[in-house]
Amino acid sequence: MDYLTAVETAKKWNVSSRMIAYYCENGRIKGAVKKGKSWLVPASAEKPVDKRHFKKTVKTKDDRIEKGNEDLFTADDRESDFPSAVYHTKDVFRYLGFTRETLRYYEEIGLLNPKRSQGSQYREFDLYDMSRLMSIDFYKKRGFSPVEMKELLRETGTEGYDRLLEHQLDRLQEQIIRLQEMQEQLKETKDFCREAVYGEGKFEVRELKPYYVREAFPEVGSFEEYQKKVLRHLDPEREDILSNVVRAVTFDDSGYKGSEMYVVKPAEKADNTGRGMFLEHGKCLHTTLLADNNDTSIPEKMFRSCHEWALRQQAAFRGMVYIFVRLVMLNERVDRHFYEVWIPLK
Repeated sequence: MDYLTAVETAKKWNVSSRMIAYYCENGRIKGAVKKGKSWLVPASAEKPVDKRHFKKTVKTKDDRIEKGNEDLFTADDRESDFPSAVYHTKDVFRYLGFTRETLRYYEEIGLLNPKRSQGSQYREFDLYDMSRLMSIDFYKKRGFSPVEMKELLRETGTEGYDRLLEHQLDRLQEQIIRLQEMQEQLKETKDFCREAVYGEGKFEVRELKPYYVREAFPEVGSFEEYQKKVLRHLDPEREDILSNVVRAVTFDDSGYKGSEMYVVKPAEKADNTGRGMFLEHGKCLHTTLLADNNDTSIPEKMFRSCHEWALRQQAAFRGMVYIFVRLVMLNERVDRHFYEVWIPLK
C-alpha cells in the first residue's frame, strides 16, 4: 500500500497538518499508521466529512458558565469535538487588523506564542491566540504598552490588577497635565506669531511681569556651560532651552556696553521667589524683531531705533534691554528668530 505523509495529505485535502493529525488520532482515517511523531496516510484514503458544517447548536451564556471558569472563547473550543480553526498572519490582519510586524513583536516579548506549521514553519493562530490578541487590544486602548502588559501576565488576582490599573490612571493623568501644558505653550506661540505678522517693529508701552533669574552665563555660544548652568534648571520633558533663556543687554547714552545670558522663570512659577535676582520689570517699551539667529548686529539696531523713539516721546530708559526668543522659523541654511524685546522705562 502506498502512503502519504501528513504534510502531503494536508496539501491534497486542503487542510492543515494539525487537522490531519487530529483525524488520525481519532481513528477517522482508516489505515493511518504512526511512525515516531509523524503519521502516514494511505494514498487511497478519503477525506473525512467535516461534521462542523452540520453542527448548528447555539450555546448560551449559561451553557458556558456551567463548564467552569473557562474563557468565553476557549470554552467554546473545549466543548467542540474538533480543533479550532487555524488562522494565518494574513487572516489575523484581515479579521483583527494586527500587522505581521506587530505579531512578530508580540511574539518576541512573550505576549503571544503561536504554533508553527510542521511543513512551512509559518505561524498558525488558533482560537486562544485570537482571544489573546483581543485581550492585548483591550489594554492597548487603555494606554498600556506591550511591555506593561507583561506585568499583567504575572498577576493572578484582582488586587494586583487594581494596583496596576491605579498606576496607569496616575500615569495618564500626568500625560494629560503635560499635554495641557504643551497646548498652552502652542497657544502662546500661535498668539505671538499672529501678533508678529502685523506688529513687527511697532513700539508700545507694556508691563513686563517679574522673572526670577536662576542662573547667568556669558553668551549663547557658551555651550560648554549649558550642562551645569542651563540644563540642570530645566525639566527636559517640559521645558525647552530657547524659551527659558533671555539675553540681557546693557547700554548708556553712548551706546551698547555689553550683554549676558540669563536662565529665567516667571516669578509666579518659581519656587524660590523670596530671594535671588529678578529682571527689571514693570513699565517697559515693547517691540518685536525678526533676524537671523547669528546676527550680531541686533544690539546696535535695537539701540538706534529705541533711542529715536525715546527722543520723540521724551522718555528715559533704565539702561538695559531684555531679548526673548518667541518664535523660530526653520530654514535650510540659517534659522530665523522672532525676538520679543523689552526695555524698562524710568
